[in-house]
Amino acid sequence: MRGDFMRILAIFLLVAVIATALSGCLSEKPPVLDGPGMVYIDSDYRTEYANVFDFDSYDGQPVFAVAFLGYGDRMDFRNTYIEGIFSDLENFTSEKIEHIDYEGDEWYLIVPRYKEDVDITNLDTGEVHTIYNGEAFTLKCNLSDLHPNIEISTELNLSGHKFSPQVGGDGKLVGNPDFHDITDYTVLQ
Repeated sequence: MRGDFMRILAIFLLVAVIATALSGCLSEKPPVLDGPGMVYIDSDYRTEYANVFDFDSYDGQPVFAVAFLGYGDRMDFRNTYIEGIFSDLENFTSEKIEHIDYEGDEWYLIVPRYKEDVDITNLDTGEVHTIYNGEAFTLKCNLSDLHPNIEISTELNLSGHKFSPQVGGDGKLVGNPDFHDITDYTVLQ
């Protein structure tokens, strides 16, 4: 009888030790290694266009830099303005930036912070145009001052960021935490 008790106790202790060992292995996470090459540097994930701006010093965590470029067909002004912003980039010309033309009269420069795909959705038709790898682009949009006709979005790190560029009654961009306004309003006068 005593031998059976000892055998049951030994089996019970063995099962308890195995269960404890397994639960410790399953719940414990491996330590995060930190060493050469393991440091996150935000600018490494940006395009050359985005690295022109000091995203790290902007309030919040904007995912875009946006400039209002004015109204109408003043292409010479827009090209000069954009070339001024990117003048430090080697061999830059404004023709290297893609332009998307929607119905409307407002012009914008959009510079995504990261090398992520950006979707531009026409809110009237549902049509989506994709800008790949976070390249800077300009667009013409907004038939009405009250209702934008496009939405710009990205699924950065599985969390959505979106905005519709729009100018308010004061002639300045309507704010949104997903972008930083880089407009030089003194040259728009």
